[in-house]
Amino acid sequence: MENNELFEGLQIMSPEELNQAVSGQQTDGESDTNAGQETQQNEPANLFTPVSTETGEGAGENKTVTEKPATLAVDSLTKNEAVYKALMKELVSSGVLTVEELEKLDELPGTLDTIKDLVSKTVESGVKQTQENWKKNLDPTKKRFLEIEDAFDATDQAILMAQRLEFFDNVDAASVQSDVDLQKQIYFELLKSKNFSDQDAIEAINDAEAINKLQDKALKAIPELRKQAHTVVEHARLEKETKTKAEQEAQSKMFESLVSNIESRDAFIDGLNLNKVAKDKLKSNIMNPVHRDPETGVEYNSLMYKQKRNPVEFEMLINYYDTIGLFNLDKEGKFKPDITKLKSVAKTAAINELDKVIAAEEQRGVGRNTSVETSQKTEGLLSMLESAFNKK
Repeated sequence: MENNELFEGLQIMSPEELNQAVSGQQTDGESDTNAGQETQQNEPANLFTPVSTETGEGAGENKTVTEKPATLAVDSLTKNEAVYKALMKELVSSGVLTVEELEKLDELPGTLDTIKDLVSKTVESGVKQTQENWKKNLDPTKKRFLEIEDAFDATDQAILMAQRLEFFDNVDAASVQSDVDLQKQIYFELLKSKNFSDQDAIEAINDAEAINKLQDKALKAIPELRKQAHTVVEHARLEKETKTKAEQEAQSKMFESLVSNIESRDAFIDGLNLNKVAKDKLKSNIMNPVHRDPETGVEYNSLMYKQKRNPVEFEMLINYYDTIGLFNLDKEGKFKPDITKLKSVAKTAAINELDKVIAAEEQRGVGRNTSVETSQKTEGLLSMLESAFNKK
């Protein structure tokens, strides 16, 4: 009985009553919607439609979005430039960056590229300064050697001339006056530079010493020997520059001749004509480097690089190709490659392949043929084709 009291006040609706109740709610909702639409239609249209945020705080609130004026973008650029300029001044004042003329710092544009350029110049200047400091701390003779090294092909000659220059540029009169052996050495050097023989030079030294003229002759010889040493270095440098220039011009002419010969050449091997594609590919193979040595900076084209990679086998292959006739010369000294052996190899390979095809076809027919008969037919076919092409 107590459980029945729990359901007191509840009314069980029939299906018909339930449908009527639902229909009544929908009707009320539709009327509310129509009323709202009529209200909106009666309201005046806004000239500016506010944009409402859909999520976050302030959702449902109307906010008007307006474009930022162009002056804000300009102000932003101005601020960035000011920041970069301030950074540059700070880096320069702290010694991180160096500028040759500090008064021009304000004239530099305040950009990241300007800072990068200053960093690059600072690094380059630091490297040069380090090299100069290193040279200053070197032994004088070694320092002089570095100054004249580029004038000579032979290192030994450069070392000898560096020693002579250093000696004659720095020897003083007091050292010469107090050392008789040094006087003899200096005077001997002068006499030898004048094409005296060793015996004649020794006699001249003894004569000068006998009449107390050796010291004077040695002191007078120093400026002349110094001038001679500098002249030797200058002449060697000029001669090397002239030689280098001549070699470059010769290489340039040889290269131009090479390209010209390729353009005018119809074929290197009879029967294998050179078209434009083949010529361009050949020139590209000669001109374009495919490898750069990281230590020396020397660039190599394809053939040179292969020779560098495996010089032993490269030499073996070149000599092998010569033995089979690929580097034969005619009476005029022009290369006339003989590919007879290569043709023989190619013909043998072709015969073997045709043998297989003909044998396979004949096995389908009546009768049996030996491999010898098949090869004879193949050789006859190839000979016929070859004679036909030769007639053309």
